[in-house]
Amino acid sequence: KQKINIDEDDIFKFLAIVLSLIASFRWKVGGDWETYLITFERSKLSLINFDWSLVFELINYIFSSLQTGVYGVNLFVSSIFFLALYRFGKLLNFNLVLILLISFSLVYFNGIMGYVRQTLSLVFLIFSIEFLIKDKRYSSLFMFSLAIFTHIASIALFPIYFYLLIKNLKLIFVIMLIILFSSILGITRLEVAYNEFVFKGMISLGAFFRSIPLLICSLIYLIYRKKYFLNTKIFRFITDYLCFLSIFLIILILLSPAFSAIADRLSFYMVIFQIIVIGQIFSKLIKYTNKNYLHYLTFTSISYFSLTFSWLIFGDYSVYWLDYNFLYLR
Repeated sequence: KQKINIDEDDIFKFLAIVLSLIASFRWKVGGDWETYLITFERSKLSLINFDWSLVFELINYIFSSLQTGVYGVNLFVSSIFFLALYRFGKLLNFNLVLILLISFSLVYFNGIMGYVRQTLSLVFLIFSIEFLIKDKRYSSLFMFSLAIFTHIASIALFPIYFYLLIKNLKLIFVIMLIILFSSILGITRLEVAYNEFVFKGMISLGAFFRSIPLLICSLIYLIYRKKYFLNTKIFRFITDYLCFLSIFLIILILLSPAFSAIADRLSFYMVIFQIIVIGQIFSKLIKYTNKNYLHYLTFTSISYFSLTFSWLIFGDYSVYWLDYNFLYLR
């Protein structure tokens, strides 16, 4: 019998294309659907709300000019996410199928089919960290700038860039100008976010469940940090900071329900940390040659899936995703 070899890259690309099409050509599916639809429909230069999201508004304007409908924006965001994920996985020699399955649970529903703008910001952060690891600091800074001007919450990763670029006063000055300008531009949105997430104490019902895999990854990282995560100074500081921020956000979610919503939004960016931890464990500790490799891979994938499907079944807001409508079938 002839043995059929299926390349890992081909599996990733095939699944990425299918998932992108499903997410991109949906209609009235996902959280904040109406908000994003309104954003697209008012996409004229005279109506662009720059203090909401400079980059996201411009992208909506471009696709509005191309007359693609809101589907063009969704296709762009979902496609560029999987591209960033692919490049990041190849750079660190991770199992591409595994990190795609993890991202499916952590980002696909909540981000790509939910918080589209924050997903785009996450994409720019992934590119930015990729360039940091490659020591391409100007490219990294540019991507970080795009992330901030897409979603101001990405400023939570600012300490990484401040520490790594502290000896380069020119770059530090540029970073401070970017943060100052983005803060001035988004002062109205920051006030609204403060009132909604902090002053009123908005509670996220799904924050606790989403914090479970993040807590497990933090514990794994602390246990194996010295053995498997000390590649370079840059990589070490990135992972140390992401771990510190993850633990801080988990504490907020568990001990202060009033801050659970804002902590949940910020922990969305910790998808990067989870991908690094799980990817590194399967790259360095549980290798392809391990006879139980497939068992560990299956267990990890099912564990992430179980949290997602539990939310889809029992979550109060999952109805916005379960009633799926495809563009051409509605």
